[in-house]
Amino acid sequence: MRWRSVATGTVLAAAVVYSGYLVRQSIHADRTAQPKVVGQRTTVTEGYLPGDMAPNFSLPTTGGQTMSLASLRGHPVWLNFWATWCPHCRQELALIEKEHQRYGKGLIIVGIDMEQSRAQVQAFVRARGLTYPTLLDTQGSVSAAFNVHGLPTSVFIAPNGIIKAVRAGAVTSPLEAQAYIDQIVSRSG
Repeated sequence: MRWRSVATGTVLAAAVVYSGYLVRQSIHADRTAQPKVVGQRTTVTEGYLPGDMAPNFSLPTTGGQTMSLASLRGHPVWLNFWATWCPHCRQELALIEKEHQRYGKGLIIVGIDMEQSRAQVQAFVRARGLTYPTLLDTQGSVSAAFNVHGLPTSVFIAPNGIIKAVRAGAVTSPLEAQAYIDQIVSRSG
């Protein structure tokens, strides 16, 4: 009898997850199926879903400079929203640093810390040996623009500024990271 309860629970959980996936797919299909037309040109909507133009922002770095997303146009970009207190964020940081070392200037990786002080984030970044830029979203406005509700969240943006993929949760393996990176890094030429 117990195995029936476990099996029923598993089937129900799978059904709920799959229905959520279908709803997400239908929302995405609705958003991308009808692009706005202005004259003879088709425009892309700014937003936070794959197929949308990534919203521009400017944030301070841990070093005190300012970086904007617009300044990175022409390069593939991996935005990683995280916080020092987040255990899953900590889990993926070493993998992200390895990808940064592997790709160098061929892939721009930008960490965006949510709502923490510069001193706290600087100390954490230094202790972890992170060498890619870390920005400070102290007010949470950029996280809101990208509809970040859980940490970590990664957004993969093509050189033309179009979001290709969004990953809620930690990227846990080099193979998974490669699958996302392949969507934004050109292998030609």
